[in-house]
Amino acid sequence: KKYFLLFLLIVVFALPGPAIAKTIGDEQPTSSKSSVFSNYELPYPGMLPDSPLYKIKVLRDKLILFLITEPQKKIEFHLLQADKGISSASMLLNKGNPSLAIQTALKAEHNMTLIPEQIRLMQSKPSGSMFDKLTDASKKHQEILSGMIKKAEGNEQKTLKQVLYFSQENLETLEKYEKKNPKRWNEWN
Repeated sequence: KKYFLLFLLIVVFALPGPAIAKTIGDEQPTSSKSSVFSNYELPYPGMLPDSPLYKIKVLRDKLILFLITEPQKKIEFHLLQADKGISSASMLLNKGNPSLAIQTALKAEHNMTLIPEQIRLMQSKPSGSMFDKLTDASKKHQEILSGMIKKAEGNEQKTLKQVLYFSQENLETLEKYEKKNPKRWNEWN
C-alpha cells in the first residue's frame, strides 16, 4: 500500500500536464537563415535537468516507458523525450550551463536512436505521416543544434558537432527505414 501511494504521488505530481501544449519560443537558438523546418514546434520541456527535482521526472519517464508496450506508442514517447531534451539543452546553454546542455542533447539524440528499433518491431509499415513527423523533428533538432554550436566555444562546440553528426545519422537511418518494404514488416534480415 505504501509503494502504491508513493507511485501515485510520483505520477500525479510529475505528469507533464499542460506544459506539453506550450512550445519553445525565444529560448531556442535558430540558424541565421530561415528554414522550412521551423514550422515543427518543440514542446516546452517543463522542468530542466538543473532542477533538484529533475530526478523524479526521470524516474517517472522511465516508469512510463516501461509500461508502454505498443511500438507506435514507444516511438511517440521517444520522440517527445527527444524533443523535450533538445529544447532543454538549448535553454541550458542560454542559461550558461554548457556541460549540462551537451549532456542533455546527447540523451535527446539517444532517444531518436531508439526509434528505428521500435519501427522494426511494428507489425505493419508505419504511415508516411509518421516518417514525415520524425523527419521534420530530426531536421528541427539539427537546426537547434546548429544554433547551439554557434553559441558554444572550444570543446563544447566540438562535442555539439558530434551530437549534430549523431542527429544526421539518425535521420539517415529513418530515411532508410521509410524506403524499406519487406514482405512482412517485422521480419528483417
